[in-house]
Parts: sequence; structure tokens; C-alpha cells
Amino acid sequence: MVNYGINKYNYTGDIMEYKRITLDYNSLEPYIDNKTLDLHYNSHYKNYTDNLNKYLNKHNYKYNHNPIYLAKHIDILPIEDRDEILYNLGGYLNHTLYFYTLTNIKKEIPTPMLNLINKYFTSYDNFKKEFIDMALQVKGSGYTFLVIDKDNNLRIINTSNQDTPYYYGFTPIMTIDVWEHSYYLKYNNKRKDYLEDIFNIIDYTKVYNLYLSNTSPSLWSQSLHKYFWAKVSKITILFYYI
Repeated sequence: MVNYGINKYNYTGDIMEYKRITLDYNSLEPYIDNKTLDLHYNSHYKNYTDNLNKYLNKHNYKYNHNPIYLAKHIDILPIEDRDEILYNLGGYLNHTLYFYTLTNIKKEIPTPMLNLINKYFTSYDNFKKEFIDMALQVKGSGYTFLVIDKDNNLRIINTSNQDTPYYYGFTPIMTIDVWEHSYYLKYNNKRKDYLEDIFNIIDYTKVYNLYLSNTSPSLWSQSLHKYFWAKVSKITILFYYI
């Protein structure tokens, strides 16, 4: 069972592995076309997940940590294939967050989340503008993130390729994928149009819950996201991570 925010996913099997989250929507039209969603989720995201598991199993990794722990403690990974593991781990984590915080249902921004945005970015419109401006600065492929820094402040940052903010000491709570495969079929080279549109399908309730889970001492102590449970016969893994 993987718990990413409020969603839980069960899996059992003889081979331990990390799993893609299950989407709670079938379509994101008209903002993301169905073909792009299908290719992005069932090809790109799947490939990063499969490759991550392939390299970890090659080195007999026991899956005794959640993926975020791996990203924060890369020294436990073998030197051999470490670059490949980090690349695919980043691709796995980035895509998981991207798909998790999208929604096909129009939702209002929770007032506490809006208050945070106003605190750090003066207004929602300014936050959106800053986020889009940052995303337009990504050279080639990468992501733009809303992150929590070490002082629990919100910041907007870019990463290249499949680097995850966890590698740099930040905790991501929202991201927009600006690799061309995430928008090119519908928007061609009009990245700004894609960025403007995708803001219509961000689930800020999930974003706010991720913020709370990573900044509230009370929620932190109640959460089991640092723990795992393994039953070795017909291996069943229970991960909680935010």
C-alpha cells in the first residue's frame, strides 16, 4: 500500500517494487488531450518506474525504505548504476507528484492555501505569473516546483531533466512537467499556453495537504510516512510517504 497524500494503493507479489500511483481521473480534457495523458502516464511514467525497479533489483535492493528516503540518502545506493538509479528515481518521484496534484474537477483554492500564497507571493495572480515565468526559463527539459525549504518557507524552483528537489534539500508539494512530451501533441512549441491552461486543473487541496504533512509537528508525529511494514511470505509492503 502506498499512501501519497490522501490516496492509498495496494500491491502484493513475490517481487518487491515501487508502483505508479493510480489516477483518480480518466481525462483532463480540454487542458491536456487524452492521447498525451495516455502516453505520459502509460509510457513515460511507466518507463521511469520500471527502470528504477530494474536497477534496484539488479543490486538486490530490499525495498526497506520509501522512495523519498532514497532521494534524501543517495549514499546508500551502489556506486555502480547510481546515476541511472538517481535519474529514474527522480523521474518516478516527479511524475508521481505531477499526476497526483492534477484533477478533472474544478475546485476552489482552500482559504489556508490561498493565505499561504498571498503571504509568500502577494497574490494568486502573482504566484501564477512567477510560476509560469520560471517554467519558461527551463532550458530543454525539466520541471518547475513549488517547494518547502529548510525554514518551511515556500519557494518556486526549477530542476533540469529528472532531478527532484529532494536532491537539493527541498520538499516539493506541486509541480508542472515542462518536458515536451507533456504538452507537445496539443500545444506544439507553445509552452506558455500549456502552462496557462494547466493551472485550471491543479488540485490545491492536495497541495495544501502536502504542505501540512511536511510542516505541522502534530501531523508529522501522527503520520506513519517514515515507517514501513513487510511481511515476507507473498511480500506485502505498506509504505506511508508524503
